[in-house]
Amino acid sequence: MTELRIALLGSGYMGRTYAECISKHNTRAKLVAISGGTRAPSLAADYGVDYVESYAALLTRPDVDAVLIATPHINHVDQVLQAAHQGKHVLCEKPLATSVADCTRMIDGCHQAGVMLQVIQTLRFRGTPARAKQLIDAGAIGKVWMIRGQTLVRTYVIDKSTWAAAPENGGAFLDMGVHNFDIMRFWTGSEVRRVFSHINTFGTVDAPGMSAMTQLTMANGVGVQQWMSFEVATRYMTQSQHIYHILGAEGMIEVDGYGKLLLAKGDTVETVWEQPTFDFVNHPLDPIRLEAFFTQIQTFVDDLLDGRPATLPGEEGRAAVAIVEAARESARTGQVVEMR
Repeated sequence: MTELRIALLGSGYMGRTYAECISKHNTRAKLVAISGGTRAPSLAADYGVDYVESYAALLTRPDVDAVLIATPHINHVDQVLQAAHQGKHVLCEKPLATSVADCTRMIDGCHQAGVMLQVIQTLRFRGTPARAKQLIDAGAIGKVWMIRGQTLVRTYVIDKSTWAAAPENGGAFLDMGVHNFDIMRFWTGSEVRRVFSHINTFGTVDAPGMSAMTQLTMANGVGVQQWMSFEVATRYMTQSQHIYHILGAEGMIEVDGYGKLLLAKGDTVETVWEQPTFDFVNHPLDPIRLEAFFTQIQTFVDDLLDGRPATLPGEEGRAAVAIVEAARESARTGQVVEMR
């Protein structure tokens, strides 16, 4: 196989994102069909590919090697298992599922079917977080001691009346938490062993998990804190959605997911790299915004075509969901949760 033929399930904001990536930015990949959602017919027409009315019919097509799933979270488990049953490889949007148990079903189903399952975790591929990992691995700040993350936003990115705010889809804490906790695992190269969390919604919207403060202890001893809120009443300190500080024995890294990557050592501060600006609301198909997405898609394509192990296998998605589950249990009981 010299080209991976991909079908897209989902036609919303992210569906269009992935259609644009595969059609215009990825190599050795071809978008062949789109299904799912009221906008699927027009999206397929826009990209000159087939619209397939049912997902079942999409999966029986011999010209489909893999499916990219960009649908509401609660649907992922059944859709991934259906794809595996038909022998299709899967790249699935985060969170992989809404529970660890469902993640395990998906992973086992794909293993048994002999197909690859990967999960989308774009923070690992975005400019400043990816370069921060390179600095850490190169020893730029010595042994990592502590990390603090801050995600403060005035309103939820997706309107509260849509599926993302529905409790069955896990709420804002699951939606953003899998990003935040995955990047902590990525930077530290370690699993979480202890979780203590406070999760709440203070009343700005009728949706679960809008604000949270979570403390993690990693297996390698790194201390991590993640502060998240979608209920911030002011624009002050909310101009960037992702700010992280990584403290090491020999310096500190400041990571602005939408701005600068700073390296501080002694009395000097160096700007290592700066993310070019983009407007994901008014210009969602800007190649600058899309870079992290098409870079991850390319790893999926290359892993399959070149016979490599999965770069981001389903197990990585399950680990992020497991931290969310542990944090919820901690918030419910007021106790520290020990993870296996």
